[in-house]
Amino acid sequence: MKVAVVGIGRVGLPLALFFASKGVYTYGLDVDAKKVDMLREGMMPFKEKGTEEALAKVNGKTFKATMDFSKMAETDYVVLTIGTPVDEHMNPDYTQLEAALGSMKQHLRKGQTLILRSTVSPGSTEYLKNFIEEKTGFNVGKDFYLVFCPERIAEGKAMEELETLPEIVGSLDEASGKKAEELFRGMGKEVYRTSAINAELLKLFTNMYRYINFAIGNEFLVIAEEWNANIHEIVELSNKNYPRGGPKIPGFTAGPCLFKDGFFLTSTIPFSDLISTAWKTNENLPGYLINKAKRIKPLKGAKSVVLGMAFKANSDDDRLSLSHKIKKILKRESANVVTHDVFRDGENFEEAIKDAEFLVMATPHNQYRKPLEYYKKFVKPGCVIIDVWNVFGKDSVIFRC
Repeated sequence: MKVAVVGIGRVGLPLALFFASKGVYTYGLDVDAKKVDMLREGMMPFKEKGTEEALAKVNGKTFKATMDFSKMAETDYVVLTIGTPVDEHMNPDYTQLEAALGSMKQHLRKGQTLILRSTVSPGSTEYLKNFIEEKTGFNVGKDFYLVFCPERIAEGKAMEELETLPEIVGSLDEASGKKAEELFRGMGKEVYRTSAINAELLKLFTNMYRYINFAIGNEFLVIAEEWNANIHEIVELSNKNYPRGGPKIPGFTAGPCLFKDGFFLTSTIPFSDLISTAWKTNENLPGYLINKAKRIKPLKGAKSVVLGMAFKANSDDDRLSLSHKIKKILKRESANVVTHDVFRDGENFEEAIKDAEFLVMATPHNQYRKPLEYYKKFVKPGCVIIDVWNVFGKDSVIFRC
């Protein structure tokens, strides 16, 4: 049995290495020559726990990174992990997906199973079925098989969760679902079968449930700030030994999935106020905090440091991170903006924070989690700090150093 994973980014590459580690010969297909060359040389193109070790074990043995898409014809399963962004109007953008399908169709053959693993809007598996049947003449469910199997891993835990999380197989027909189930059960995975539309919505609902919970935490932060209350102490006490739990901790909430996935659900529905409001709450939090901070001290001309550019702690992935928005807001205020991220600029950040008058703890990488006394040695006296993550354990999210 052979598998081709099309798109070896942060979703596709860990999956390809997972298959290869189980003894399945796996092609990692991509159009990025630099990425393919790095993998052939045994180097990971991004940070993800456990992948370097996995690559070292399978590279050139059961795993091969290549730009030769004709290799797809040799395989039994093709897994598609192409990005599905939103356009400038926040509508689903399938340009990448359609381009990939257009280039793939000549290499598909009867008897194969195509697994769609990209996050998509509802109805996309049905659309893909029509595309395949129109462009290839195959009969999906009879001589070609198609399923949607959402990825549900968290960055930083991909290899661990590929081993432990159950696999959702959504199909339009029984034969396709059975083909995908056989693949994942062969990897020792627990498999749950459902319809394609259920699987598509499951993925989006899961992400939006988390996103809305974060938005509630961020709205509570704003309310607490207006009352000069300590939101982190409130959250801690509300969850402490209480059987029904309380709100989530607040924080800058974004990234390539949480930012956009709600728009896959709301692009055709006029009454999706909760999801839309959650997006507005999370996206506008940086602006609210910076506006409040500048009342303490003018930003114009002030050295303002943004620590951390990734969308989550201890990750090197800065796609759709709110750190970029923070940088833009500060520049609009005519601040002298300096950014630093440990995965881009190295672990030493003393020069970056030297003489800072404003400091935003945007992404709390472990390297930044130092006592406030450490920062006081470098920043200017009276430096205004925005610490939404409570790294310094102060009563307020915004305070003078």
